Amino acid sequence: MEMTDIMSVDEWKQLANEIYEKFGFNGTVYKIDNMILAKSDEWSNQLCPAIKSGDAKIICASAQSRLSQKVREKKERATDECDAGLTKFLIPIFVANAFIGMVGGCGCIRDNSEVDSFYVSKMLKRDDVSDFVGTVRKTSQNDLLDAIEFVQNRISQALQSKYPQ
Repeated sequence: MEMTDIMSVDEWKQLANEIYEKFGFNGTVYKIDNMILAKSDEWSNQLCPAIKSGDAKIICASAQSRLSQKVREKKERATDECDAGLTKFLIPIFVANAFIGMVGGCGCIRDNSEVDSFYVSKMLKRDDVSDFVGTVRKTSQNDLLDAIEFVQNRISQALQSKYPQ
C-alpha cells in the first residue's frame, strides 16, 4: 500500500498547502522512504530554502531521518527541532499495522527558542544570516498542537473514507 492509495498526489499537496496557510509551517507529505510526495507551494520563511539549496540541506535531512525513525518505531506523532533550532512535527500513517508514510510541518520556531545563527552561518558559509533568521515565524505550543490535531484529523478522515470500519 502507498500514500496514493489513500489520497491522490493533488489531495496530499492540498493538505500540505493547508498546513502552511493555516499554521505557517512548511507542509510536507513523505513516502515510506522519506522521499517527498508533496509539499506546500510557499516557504514559511527565507531560511529554509537557503538551507535546502546546498550542502546545508543535511540540517533538514538529519532531522527528518531522526524523527521519521522515531514515529515509525513508536507508531505515534513526534515533535523535535532540526539542528538549526526550527520546530518539526511528524505524524506517521499506518494502515493495518503497515507503515505507509508521514505528514508533517516544519520551519517555525517555538516561542521559547531561537535559531542557532552561528551553526546556520557555518553551514551556509555566510557571515550574516540575520536577514534569513529574521523571517522565521514564532509559534506557541498551543498553535503547534492545533496544527498536529488538524493534520491527524485530516489523515483520520481520509483513512475512514477509504477504509470504513
